[in-house]
Amino acid sequence: MPLNDNQLLEILRNQNDFEVLDVRRTENITRDRASLSKIDVHTRDNRIVPLLEKNTISMSVPYENIIYKYYSSKNVSIPKVFYNEYDQVGHEGILLMEDLTPTHRNIADWEPPIDTNKIKTIIDVISQFHAVSWGRGELAVPKHLQSVEEYLIHIGYLERDYIHFRKTQIYNLGDDQFEIYEESLQRLRENAQKHIERITNNQHTSFIHGDLNVCNMLYPLIGNARPYIIDLEAVRVGLCTEDLVMLFIHDLFHGGEETLHIFQIYYRSICTKISCEYTYDQFLEDIRISIMEGIFFPLKLFVHNGVKDEELVLKSINAYKTFIGIT
Repeated sequence: MPLNDNQLLEILRNQNDFEVLDVRRTENITRDRASLSKIDVHTRDNRIVPLLEKNTISMSVPYENIIYKYYSSKNVSIPKVFYNEYDQVGHEGILLMEDLTPTHRNIADWEPPIDTNKIKTIIDVISQFHAVSWGRGELAVPKHLQSVEEYLIHIGYLERDYIHFRKTQIYNLGDDQFEIYEESLQRLRENAQKHIERITNNQHTSFIHGDLNVCNMLYPLIGNARPYIIDLEAVRVGLCTEDLVMLFIHDLFHGGEETLHIFQIYYRSICTKISCEYTYDQFLEDIRISIMEGIFFPLKLFVHNGVKDEELVLKSINAYKTFIGIT
């Protein structure tokens, strides 16, 4: 159940950011299992502070509530949360957070090549997001990474999608392009034991966003504000490069040489924020692993969601050719 006005006033009056005069709900949005309510907080110094209340129905504690609690004490660029609770009776998670839409926009309208300063700014935010959980094990490992057996089952699902895609795809891909998917499946299986041991030991892993697309990165409309990462429903343990592949190959691919330069900017940034040695060779290997898994993402969208995005398929193939090649 959404917070009522008295509850909102009580919560906000305990904040040091502003003195509340009144709260007014302005818009309600429903999506999947969540409802969003936009709230304007009128302050005594004649400001209007926009907030967002997110209610999620779930029989278990909503995962996003757990993630926001974890990051509440960390130095990361995510929306500030004023209230975070799970209602055991109504099985509902409630998040009250700042609404950044008046001051920020997502970067979905960015077209490569992106200005280097903008790239560096968002990479600094991403690397800080990864750095605060580097090598830590507070989150449970996702099921497909809990054992070699589970990981091989996961690869089997990738192969199933590939086989279905190959039979039904409409892009006239040739045998040399299909060979890329088969080569990736083989390499992922060969690397399975090593990969799971590394995840189990939290060796150069972090909590990754898990869905770091252009819609989940907000960039400021004014010069001195900082970018933000939003929508933390998919956060999990993984390789930092998985987020990089999603954002800078699936969405903002600059071609081989320039994308490598972007990855190098990230590598230098993360190395300034973590205390352990993360070699460049290991980083490049992580990029290759993430690309080999990432090329199946467009196939999954095609098979399970009916998304026919030839550009996304070809960008993934081109990234593979650039960073891995065919043996």
